[in-house]
Amino acid sequence: MPASPPLASWRFTGTLRHYQADVLDRIDVATPGPLHIVAPPGSGKTLLGLLLAQRRGARAVVLAPTTTIRSQWVRQAASLAPDPGALSEDPENPRDLTALTYQALSVLDSTNPFADLARRRWLDDLEQDGRTAEAAERWLADLEASNPQPYKRGVASRSRTIRRQLTTENPETLARALHPNALALIDRLVAHGVETIVLDECHHLLDHWALVVATLAARIRATGTEPLLIGLTATLPSPDDANEYDNYTSLLGGVDYEVPVPAVVREGNLAPYRDLVRFAEPTRDELAFLAAHAEGLAVLLRSTFAHETGLGFLIHKLQPERETRDALEPPPPGVDEDRRLAKAFADDFGGSEAAAAMLATVSPQHPLVSLLPDVARRPPTTDESLRLLARFALDRLLPNRDEEARWQRIRRTLADFGYSLTDRGVRRTRDPVDTMLASSLAKDFAACDILRIEREALGDDRMRALVVTDYAEHGNKSGGLVGAAGALRTFGVIVADTATHGLRPMLVTGAHTRIAARDTDVLVPMLGELLGAPVAAAPLLEDSQVAEVHAPGVGAARLVRAASVLLTRGSVQVVVGTRGLFGEGWDCPAVNTLVDLTAVATASATQQLRGRTLRLDPAWPEKVAHNWTVTALLPPSFPLEAQPDASRLRRKHARLWGLDSDDPSRVVRGLSIALPSAAQEAMRRVTAKDAGTSIDGLNDMLVLPPRDKTRADWRIGEPYVDREGVSALVARRSTAPVFRTSVRGSRKLGGALGGMATLAVGGSILSLATLEDGGVIVGFALLAAALWLGIPLAKAWRREWSQASRPAATYGRIGDVVWRSLRRAGRVADVAARPVVVESERNGLATVEVEITDAAPTDQRTFADAMAELFAPVRTPRFLLQTGRGGRAWIVRAVLGRSEDRQYLPVPTAIGRRREDAEAFAALWEREVGACVLHAVDSPAQLALMAVARRGGGGASATRTREEWR
Repeated sequence: MPASPPLASWRFTGTLRHYQADVLDRIDVATPGPLHIVAPPGSGKTLLGLLLAQRRGARAVVLAPTTTIRSQWVRQAASLAPDPGALSEDPENPRDLTALTYQALSVLDSTNPFADLARRRWLDDLEQDGRTAEAAERWLADLEASNPQPYKRGVASRSRTIRRQLTTENPETLARALHPNALALIDRLVAHGVETIVLDECHHLLDHWALVVATLAARIRATGTEPLLIGLTATLPSPDDANEYDNYTSLLGGVDYEVPVPAVVREGNLAPYRDLVRFAEPTRDELAFLAAHAEGLAVLLRSTFAHETGLGFLIHKLQPERETRDALEPPPPGVDEDRRLAKAFADDFGGSEAAAAMLATVSPQHPLVSLLPDVARRPPTTDESLRLLARFALDRLLPNRDEEARWQRIRRTLADFGYSLTDRGVRRTRDPVDTMLASSLAKDFAACDILRIEREALGDDRMRALVVTDYAEHGNKSGGLVGAAGALRTFGVIVADTATHGLRPMLVTGAHTRIAARDTDVLVPMLGELLGAPVAAAPLLEDSQVAEVHAPGVGAARLVRAASVLLTRGSVQVVVGTRGLFGEGWDCPAVNTLVDLTAVATASATQQLRGRTLRLDPAWPEKVAHNWTVTALLPPSFPLEAQPDASRLRRKHARLWGLDSDDPSRVVRGLSIALPSAAQEAMRRVTAKDAGTSIDGLNDMLVLPPRDKTRADWRIGEPYVDREGVSALVARRSTAPVFRTSVRGSRKLGGALGGMATLAVGGSILSLATLEDGGVIVGFALLAAALWLGIPLAKAWRREWSQASRPAATYGRIGDVVWRSLRRAGRVADVAARPVVVESERNGLATVEVEITDAAPTDQRTFADAMAELFAPVRTPRFLLQTGRGGRAWIVRAVLGRSEDRQYLPVPTAIGRRREDAEAFAALWEREVGACVLHAVDSPAQLALMAVARRGGGGASATRTREEWR
């Protein structure tokens, strides 16, 4: 009789949660292929992974990102395994279940086996930048021959990238990239009979750890056994990075089961929560620094193109055909400059528009400028200047050995301004504006305001706050900060600020533990008792209000645990620390308030950080968590337009579920969970430099919701459908038409239709009143003409009138046109579905929700994004749709004519990639919505049109997408 598998004897005697049982019922571990499960922190992923491994029965290895999480797996497994000796954390001594960190396996060799693949990757980058395959090959070959050092650097950097992306490569190729010690450990696990690989927090597979896991799986497969990979994570990686996302999914496949955070909250296994925002304005010194730095950057970018080489580059960009004459000389008579200018814009409208603006700025007297429309004679934007600088540096400097010094000088200068110039172009890194706003001293004061607000709501006995920064202390080598920032500075502000006086805070970082000097007599004995070691504290020389804690021989991990105990007891009310220590893996159920001062905005890190507050607190069964984000905005009076922290705020919330701030009965995803629509509009006005707004006024709009109401709004224990939907939300004034052109158009058509009616009546009277044949014929001719002309006028009038008086129905028809056009273009599944339209009104503002309920979530998102883009401000679309003009019948076109009231809509990118799709979209629009004219944006003549469209383009309403969980 064959021996039973090692894990088959494991037993679980507790009670499974509903979704845990659902996973085990729906997933078959005997089915070939990996298992991929997404579940939030606190939902019981560890138990779930162990029970799946137990079902497989074979020996297993668990890979975790940290030693803390690794130990949690062993402790949980001990409750299932009858023999504790069957568990191991020692890579030299594997057992039935062996828990390791990813780092234990992921030692890479020092050689570079990927040079050929790196060169191919470089060629792909060049082709994506607009070169043909032949031109890319020539450019790279010339660079290798003429300037080998940049070539070698480019190959080396791409080789490092490829190491993080090869998850499906030949096993031998993968093995050559690993260190012999890593290969020895992999072979030891295979020889021990490991068949199951459990990957905890498997979003970490985005880097080279995925390569190691792929090698381990390949070695197991080589023994004739198909390994079982179980991937567990709280958040999926973003598909925005196509290469990393493909590597992740190639190893783990699609998601087999996802437990949304709202489901776990609704079932009572996570604490209900609210996301909140506090805005801050940079200090006076910070604003002065930014103003000087921004001006310096502008001068650098523009002066580059006043140089002879730069000017020649601009002219060549606008006159793309080769000529033998000097590019700086005026074109000879008879040359068709207009034709070549049109070709430049047709090939690259955005790049040519930028080159035209730069040429008009640095050389306004150049003959070519006279051929440009007036709207092109303007200063270029910073983004346009950077786009030009990237191509100029690559094409004119990098391939030329003599320009190496200039190339390096520009690289160094741009690095000081927060831009990285590489062999692929200019890439934005952490510029001074971003660095300053992300680490502004004003954010520390905002954190004090938050602690004051929460203290007033909770009281000292209940308040348990965690303040998280990126680092203990950091600056910026290019001067991006007026002073050092980080957890040490934040803690000093909290200790000294009057708003937080009386609270007992504690700081723990990798190298520092600090308390308020006033709390030394209370906290030092407590720490000594918890640590079992001598503890002393001494005030800092630079800040006597703060005391440094000294505990010789005690590491950061023990100090973190001690801080957790003190916070749970209430001996301290605030813990300040870094994301590395208090992010993923840290567990303190008592925490009910998070103050996020980090600059991280990825879905993975953001969700992991917020998971710290969602654990149930046995000491407070009615716990409700508040997760605060602090965002710094430049004031409206400040001349710089950049607002990177506002963009970071949106990215932080893009993948988070929560209660809708406007309608708490809905659970939605995005910034609406933190800011009501009125506050979002106020933030937009602040960033748009509206002099009538202020950051203090924005904060005054945000009222802390009572925790008991938040708990009631989550409806814990009530049933749910567990379905996600994505819709387009159109916000508009109740009395406003869909388009500005609708009222004027309906009046014109109505007047013409009235004329046709008069003509028809006149013809009828004439035919009845006249007995002569000629009169009858004339009368009937007039009647026929009136009918022939009146029918298309009536149809066109009805559509224009509907736009003005029946907006909800019009948005439904627009949604139908968009969906049918997406189907025709192959952007969504070919499913015949009609949009569902729901209209609501509040305080004079109407909201129209448009959703394709019968479509898959990915197609719903494509549709909603297309609707939002259609009514968004005009940027650089390939096609524009003009409303209030055109028409299917000549009489309609004649009546509408060339109206002075013009409105343009950008054709959604998913529809406008091909001309035939854009034309079909416009034709369908004319049939279903109303008169329109399609404009292709592909020539210099369209610059004036684009200027008009940008001034007043987009719909008369604001449209956004809403993801809702039901």
